[in-house]
Amino acid sequence: MSATTMRWYNPTRRVEEEVPAPMSEAQAIEMLSGHPDSEQFIEVYQRLRSRHPKIVQALIFTGETFYMEHRRGVGLSARLAAN
Repeated sequence: MSATTMRWYNPTRRVEEEVPAPMSEAQAIEMLSGHPDSEQFIEVYQRLRSRHPKIVQALIFTGETFYMEHRRGVGLSARLAAN
């Protein structure tokens, strides 16, 4: 039996990649950890997770959020401070 995979933008590495899909909330948080901005990544993930019941969907949307931020060269903290 092969593991289910997902394709997403990993904000901690700033790359699009195909990886094994997380099977739990803890695994999803771990995927966003280990970067100086991880607190922000996790905060956005948790906000999206409250609106999207599927872990993978919320994680993909989190990646998309930061992909757009990274492309524009604007950090989330600067955007949040402006609001």
